[in-house]
Amino acid sequence: MNTVVERTPRSVTVRLSTRRWNRMLELEKAYKLARIIKRSMNQVESEPCMTAEEAIQTLRAL
Repeated sequence: MNTVVERTPRSVTVRLSTRRWNRMLELEKAYKLARIIKRSMNQVESEPCMTAEEAIQTLRAL
């Protein structure tokens, strides 16, 4: 269970168990990874289609 210890206009201080805090950290990491994946999927969709040969040439150029 979490308890708000202090609340100011710019921040909130809460008291959490270590288990819940670790879970919050895991969820934050998963959220950030999902944002990166979603952004890259949008980028892939906006790029023009390539043939297999063009893709191989592009990869070799890297």
